[in-house]
Amino acid sequence: MNYERRLIIALVTICGLILGLALALAYVLDWSGLAMSTLLFCLSIALAYAAQHYYRHWQLTLMNLTSYTQLLREGTSNIIPIAQQQSGLYQDLVQEIEQLATQHQQNSHPLLDIGHLMDEWPMAIAIFDDNNALIYRNNALLSVLKRPLLVGSNIIDSGFIIDSASHRISHPSFADNWQSQTMTFNRGQQQLTLFSATDISHPLKTHGDIIEQNLIRVFSHELRNSLTPMASMTDTLLSTNNSYDEQTTLVLNRINQRSNHLLQFIASYAELSQLPAADLNWFDSESLINEAKTVLPDDASVLLNGEKRCFGDRSLLSMVLINVFKNALQASTSQLEIQVSIYVEDDIQFIEIIDNGEGFQNLNNANTPFYSTKQDGNGIGLALSRQITQQHQGTLSLANNANSKGAKVTLQWSLARAK
Repeated sequence: MNYERRLIIALVTICGLILGLALALAYVLDWSGLAMSTLLFCLSIALAYAAQHYYRHWQLTLMNLTSYTQLLREGTSNIIPIAQQQSGLYQDLVQEIEQLATQHQQNSHPLLDIGHLMDEWPMAIAIFDDNNALIYRNNALLSVLKRPLLVGSNIIDSGFIIDSASHRISHPSFADNWQSQTMTFNRGQQQLTLFSATDISHPLKTHGDIIEQNLIRVFSHELRNSLTPMASMTDTLLSTNNSYDEQTTLVLNRINQRSNHLLQFIASYAELSQLPAADLNWFDSESLINEAKTVLPDDASVLLNGEKRCFGDRSLLSMVLINVFKNALQASTSQLEIQVSIYVEDDIQFIEIIDNGEGFQNLNNANTPFYSTKQDGNGIGLALSRQITQQHQGTLSLANNANSKGAKVTLQWSLARAK
């Protein structure tokens, strides 16, 4: 039972005792019933008013002190509490609260006022005092380091490195794809050092994609201009009635084949720079599978499991499935069976494609752009599929099926943008 409830019970008990004693005294004095009722009524009103006044006075005093304490905690120092009573105990309590607030402000964390804000920043931040002791680190920094970092620990013990020449701070975990900065500033009598690191992997990738697309356009244009006449001239020479010796015919055929093969490669390669932006919507999964399996022979089996709806760009995902189905067909040595599973976990959509082929012969190099183990392959299909998945802000992973033979291709992206 808290103090407030005990106070109310005590006030009610005292009022009851006073009423009881008054009635007993009136009874002893042989008062009439009307007189006793009048006494009881008047005394009840007086006692109720007195009890309520005392309780309200006590309550306002505590509320005033609570509000005053909250204002001091928020940094307001020009407020004077309204005294509900002028007793020495009350004034002593106010003075103690003021002294405690003053001491807390002097000894508080130098970044207490913006600490909660920096805890939510995506930029990794650590601050060290003039003795190189850690006084602050935010959640973004801890999530990258993946280990606890105690406040008060030395900068070297925390894994940071100080360049003696430039006095810049670095950390091995923020080397690749991170841009780090060091800044010093004064806070009171202390000189603090702030280390910040920003993840620039996405801007770098975006910049790299733009450069790659520009190179693809230039190379495709120049190579087409050179190879197309070569293929055309060899076709013309081979189609004439001129009789060439066996060696000349072999050379012309070889030039013609390689020119046409390179032209096909360039056409496929140019698709990477011509992909439209992904238009994400919900659509029927079964219609997507039926469209993609038209590239397979009639005896191939494609089984769809899981969700009946899929979220993404239907036309781009159709290109992905067609490329994956073609790869599965080329790797199959028997009747092809493909299983497509669409499911959602923790607001992440997964599209899993498993076939019964021979699997990836060199899984370590399967993720290398334009790498292929097929004699007539060029690796464009998987590169195109990976870029389409990235346009969905997702990832594409490759594996060999652990339960049986065959390859396993998994696409995944968030449903946060689902309409």
